[in-house]
Amino acid sequence: MSVDKRAAHPGREPGFLRDRRGATAVIFAVTLLPLFAFAGLGVDVGIWYTVKRQAQSAADVAALSGAMELAAGKGVAGGPATTDIQNLAKYAAMNNLSANAATSLTVATGCTNAAVNQICVNNPPLFPGSTFTGNSNFVEAILGQAGVSIFSGLVGYTNAPIVRTRAVAGLKAFASCMLALNTTGQDLKNSGNATLTLNNCSFVSDSTSDDSIRFNGGVIMTAAAISTAGGDVINGNSNTVSPPITTNAPAVSDPYAGQITYSLAGLTNKGCSSGGATLQPNFVYGGPCARGSTPPMNFSAGTTTTLCPGVYYLDGEDNQGEAFVISGNGTVVKMGTVTDGCAAGSAGVTIIATCSSGNNCGGGFNVGGTGSNTPTVTLSAPTTAVNAPPLKIPAEILFYQDAAKADTNKGTTTLAGGSAVSLNGVVYTPAGQIGLNGSPSFNGCTELIAGSFIISGTPSMTRPACGVATRSANNVVLAE
Repeated sequence: MSVDKRAAHPGREPGFLRDRRGATAVIFAVTLLPLFAFAGLGVDVGIWYTVKRQAQSAADVAALSGAMELAAGKGVAGGPATTDIQNLAKYAAMNNLSANAATSLTVATGCTNAAVNQICVNNPPLFPGSTFTGNSNFVEAILGQAGVSIFSGLVGYTNAPIVRTRAVAGLKAFASCMLALNTTGQDLKNSGNATLTLNNCSFVSDSTSDDSIRFNGGVIMTAAAISTAGGDVINGNSNTVSPPITTNAPAVSDPYAGQITYSLAGLTNKGCSSGGATLQPNFVYGGPCARGSTPPMNFSAGTTTTLCPGVYYLDGEDNQGEAFVISGNGTVVKMGTVTDGCAAGSAGVTIIATCSSGNNCGGGFNVGGTGSNTPTVTLSAPTTAVNAPPLKIPAEILFYQDAAKADTNKGTTTLAGGSAVSLNGVVYTPAGQIGLNGSPSFNGCTELIAGSFIISGTPSMTRPACGVATRSANNVVLAE
């Protein structure tokens, strides 16, 4: 017989009223809302970070573009940012934003708190506490972009945040190791495939021609900075140039113009030298013997030649327009000391290619060779200037080809060979051309200043910190 439990226990609720199993669902539903809200906030924050990354890229390229305009001399350093710098920065930023953001972007200067869809471009930077604040060589870009508020309103964030990003780019100067002084024509070109490496130093061209730097196929050039007062023409797809060439840059003045004076009057002519001895300075080498097939100094055929410190004058050139030649495997040219019969109290040599009269003189310098035909050369310039009128020579001049005395062909200087060739000082041929052939590797205080340059082979230069008087080129770098 069944028993009705409800009748047996009067006053108790029916079972469905006592059932608490549905409370879990209610609690879960109540709890789920803030979970969804915070999950939505996480989605919004992720989108904010995406917007920030995109805006940072836009600010970076804006600062770089403004700095490139400054490097090209189209902006006036010390600002406020000129219209050219502002516009170039703005256009660069627009190319890195969405179409809607790019269309509504405005540009201003003199501000550090960019509004939504605004970019502040300042030269010099104005942001407080920055390393580059007030530095007129740098451009600052501050970009304001709107975040989003898709889900974050559920937890009280009703207004989308302003996402601001900032970047600073500017000009970093690198001492030149190659300076081309010609104001027209091609200041740097290649003859066939070539690789030119300038470590910790720059190449500078004063030519205003549209093709002041011209490469035709297979050229690799790496430097700390590359600049020209003109333009560049890079033909072929196999060229690699790094960093990008700064064109239309301000010209660099000749650091030694008018600073070298000398006289051949009263100096004894020693004739031509074929090496194999200890040579003394303050003499003229060449003359009648150096008007044709023989240069004033021709060190070859495995000889060992010692140059005592001082100034050497070369009068003449061979049929190749060369006044000074070192070549041949086993040939050694080195600096002299007291033990070699040299005078005490001086160091370094300066070799001047000049002309006493007539033609066929004032030629270039040929140092080195290729392959196994490589001499050993160790020559250094004086570290102190000479100022004993009529002789006046700045410190660090190793080779000097006098432009006023050279023939109209201004004989080319050729530097070749490998690491066994050590030249510390300035090779200064202001009206002549320097050709870098083979695989010369200059790792000392070497600077080349010429009218123009032509490269072939794989020449390289690595510039340490040293006292050679130099000019510099600027490379645009992202600093903050």
